[in-house]
Amino acid sequence: MSPVSTSVSHPASGPEPEPQAAAAAPGAVRDGSLRGRAGAALRRVTGRIPPRLRFPLGVALLTQAVLLVWWAAFYPGLMSYDTIAYTFETTSGHPWVDDHSIAYDSAVWLSLTVTGDYALLTFAQVLVAGAIVGYLAAGLRKFAVGPRWIVAGALLFAVLPTTGAFTVWVWKDVPFVLGASLCFAALVHLTADALRGPRHTRLTGQRRDWLLLSLALLLTCLARNNGFLTALIAGAVLLFPLRRAWRRILVAVLVPVVLFFGLDLGLYPALGVVKPANYAGNTFFYADIAYVYSKAPGTFTPADTALMAKVAPLKHWSSTGADCYDTDYLTSGGFSQSAANRLNRPLVRLFLRTVKRSPDVVLDATLCRAHPAWAVFPGADPISVPGTGWSPDLYGYARSQPAMYTSKYYPVMRPHSLFAPLHGAARFWYSLLTVPQLRWLLWGGAVWCYVAYLLVLRLAWRLRRTDVLALAVATAAFQLTVVVGSPSPLYRYMAGPTLVGVLALPLLFSRLGRGADAEADSGADAGAGHEPG
Repeated sequence: MSPVSTSVSHPASGPEPEPQAAAAAPGAVRDGSLRGRAGAALRRVTGRIPPRLRFPLGVALLTQAVLLVWWAAFYPGLMSYDTIAYTFETTSGHPWVDDHSIAYDSAVWLSLTVTGDYALLTFAQVLVAGAIVGYLAAGLRKFAVGPRWIVAGALLFAVLPTTGAFTVWVWKDVPFVLGASLCFAALVHLTADALRGPRHTRLTGQRRDWLLLSLALLLTCLARNNGFLTALIAGAVLLFPLRRAWRRILVAVLVPVVLFFGLDLGLYPALGVVKPANYAGNTFFYADIAYVYSKAPGTFTPADTALMAKVAPLKHWSSTGADCYDTDYLTSGGFSQSAANRLNRPLVRLFLRTVKRSPDVVLDATLCRAHPAWAVFPGADPISVPGTGWSPDLYGYARSQPAMYTSKYYPVMRPHSLFAPLHGAARFWYSLLTVPQLRWLLWGGAVWCYVAYLLVLRLAWRLRRTDVLALAVATAAFQLTVVVGSPSPLYRYMAGPTLVGVLALPLLFSRLGRGADAEADSGADAGAGHEPG
């Protein structure tokens, strides 16, 4: 026994000079041991993560890392006129008005109160966006999309100003758009489960996906006052491809809508939130009256024009109404908002008479305003792309509210970045992709709607399954919402379909229907936590 022990111990003690060489360079040993300990710690951490979650978690972290570059470059966030309006209402003692999202106003107030700027809010938006992309990545694996294409899609989403930089805006439209993205991600999971059949579906996974779909619709309802319309349209459209799940669809849609109206009509007024003036919600009606009057003034009776003259000169109705792209022109200048509020009911009745007399012209006005939602190329009034610059008068808001100049938050109402060179590089990249020749492609939401539709139709045709059409529901719901009510050609109104269109690009590389169903099953089980039953 002893010879064996000796022979075994010799190889272990053979390379003795190595510690001596190491002693001559103790720094090398120390660095190596630190790297070794760090690697071991990383392996212990990743080892505790279930294998099925490692890929989506990695995609989420990668997306968040790139989005954090935008966040650091435009710290504490990108801003607009609406940002200042939120800040004024929540910090000046002015009554909160239910014209913007009260939920988002509350988030702005919380961030300003806790940190003194908007950084906490925009940081949370970045984290949520990354989590949604990670959740979507798990769903795309069920469609037999290769990991490299999913990672490439996530990076494209994070790098483009139209999608990545949008997540760091202080805008109620950001959670509205994130709701669209989460809605799409949940539908990817639900559709994949429908394709794979009950044998491959875990009930817990389905419940999770339905809950997240309902959460996405709740986010859209709370982010914009017309978000409930988006939720209802989504539910109506979803009944076609997933009609067997009509009970779950009703619950997923109606619960957020009921919660929204409960807050809007019950809790908010009880907390002292003020309803906006009547004219603010009927701007579309007034704009249609003005457009018809500019095109066919002879269809208006003397009583009609007398009513209109009490609100604004007839020349103002005619000149501003001729521009059907933007309703803001009508309600500014010589337009009396107090008179419009007082005469709201007669004006609404005038609108109804106008529809009966000139339905074609009213439809023309509606489609003109909704131009960014359906037209590929810009019209006479191109898409308005938000800029990243700073305005000393707070984008014109301080002209009407000079008290904002002395607000303690005035110094943080501008992006100042955590690192000046990074700010310059981000502004350069952002502005480079806003040139007019690229706006129709990168900033035109209609283009991305049609991209998403083509991807979904291609997949549905190949699989011969109508279930796949559910993947187009998020895009259709947000597009139709803008068609119904769009006040001006602003990019943010179609940002939801843009984000969904970019996130849907990896579906082009789905290998379902090409003999890769087994791989799809294994990829889904590894990436999303669904196990064969």
